[in-house]
Amino acid sequence: MKSKRQAFSPSKHSMRIIEACAKDLSPDGRSLSEWHKSYISNQKIRIALDLDIVEEKVSVGGRVLECGSIPLLLTMALSKCGYHVTGCDIAPGRYASTIQSTGLHVIQCDIETEKLPFEDNAFDAVVFNELLEHLRINPIFTLSEVWRVMKPTGTLILTTPNLKSMGGMINYLFRNRGFSSSGNLYEEYQKLETLGHMGHVREYTRTEIIEFLHNMGFVIKEVICRGRYHVKPAQIIIRLIPALSPFITYIAAKPPNEEV
Repeated sequence: MKSKRQAFSPSKHSMRIIEACAKDLSPDGRSLSEWHKSYISNQKIRIALDLDIVEEKVSVGGRVLECGSIPLLLTMALSKCGYHVTGCDIAPGRYASTIQSTGLHVIQCDIETEKLPFEDNAFDAVVFNELLEHLRINPIFTLSEVWRVMKPTGTLILTTPNLKSMGGMINYLFRNRGFSSSGNLYEEYQKLETLGHMGHVREYTRTEIIEFLHNMGFVIKEVICRGRYHVKPAQIIIRLIPALSPFITYIAAKPPNEEV
């Protein structure tokens, strides 16, 4: 039985940790410097809320796999909070110097085409945030690997843009665009060359994600509607109608003994 709630702002505790971690992170080379600064500035509140959710759902000391870990902000924060965290990214070499200097454990893996290099039932939790919308080959293969490396009763924390958000509805009805938090199809694919990873391929509705995770064998425990709009009337609307929030976090479990 899944519960629903809203989350808008992270705790002061998490914000302090995220801001402290941000000072120790930097990419190798100048080509990613502007992207890095922009990402940290725009995403630190979201990532601080991610940290709150992990601390709420996963016991300190647990083994956590974070997929899509670059630029390492949540990876480092989880490590500082006492988790045994392993980062996984398609191109961790972009932050090789930071990984070496901080001692973070980050492995290279293309999760769309390669099996995760871990034993079965290895992790207490998997963080799969702002990643599903980037997958362009076969999400079933990728989430099957996530399932495999999770312990029975382990926790999946998956966050993705809400296509049927208020912003997504406005984009579709008035701007003729099928995105909630992206807008230029060419630029999203161009990121393969400029950033080393794909932008948004497709964004999904809440019903689609719940159905997909259920078909993968996961049990949905909680749905957290989250994010905010800068325009006050829009923020009031999503407080009244949480389903129109810009992002949604899905808390799911791998059943004991893999029984659904």
